[in-house]
Amino acid sequence: MKRHNHKITAGLVLLMGAGLLGVTIRHNRVRAERALELPVLSDIPSTIDVSPGAGEVLRAYRITGMCCESCTRKLHARISELEGVDECAVDLFEERLSVIVSQDVAPERLLSTLSFDKYSAVELR
Repeated sequence: MKRHNHKITAGLVLLMGAGLLGVTIRHNRVRAERALELPVLSDIPSTIDVSPGAGEVLRAYRITGMCCESCTRKLHARISELEGVDECAVDLFEERLSVIVSQDVAPERLLSTLSFDKYSAVELR
């Protein structure tokens, strides 16, 4: 029967652990560098902090199909193009879009604008 040298085994385990630690450190550094490259959504608010003015209403929608910052930008840009939209906020994590819009804009028009490609909107009451 063959006997194992425990010192050699312990040394190999330490060496493999150090190698894995090095890989983990490099992986985390690469992830941190990539995170710095992601666009900041500071220009797209997640909440509306003002009240509707005269002749305006606040509407909120549950948006399904959002998965990333690109979705947030796409929805914000699309709804902001509508005439009568004053303020818009998109919360990616809550899957919610809020908008202050002129009372003259039909709710159906907002729904149809927000329901395209993979996105589906339902008005919250």
